[in-house]
Amino acid sequence: MANTNKIPFLDALLELGEGEETIIVIHGQPFVVSRATEDDIERISRGYFCLD
Repeated sequence: MANTNKIPFLDALLELGEGEETIIVIHGQPFVVSRATEDDIERISRGYFCLD
């Protein structure tokens, strides 16, 4: 069964290189997004979404 819940900006996020950022807008709210490093994950340390 195919996954029909594709995230519209998923391809753009996957194309981000190391140190690059982009802005996505969800329900009118802008978010600055970049690839997380291991240090970021340790620093934030409060859950994250895994979209494998």
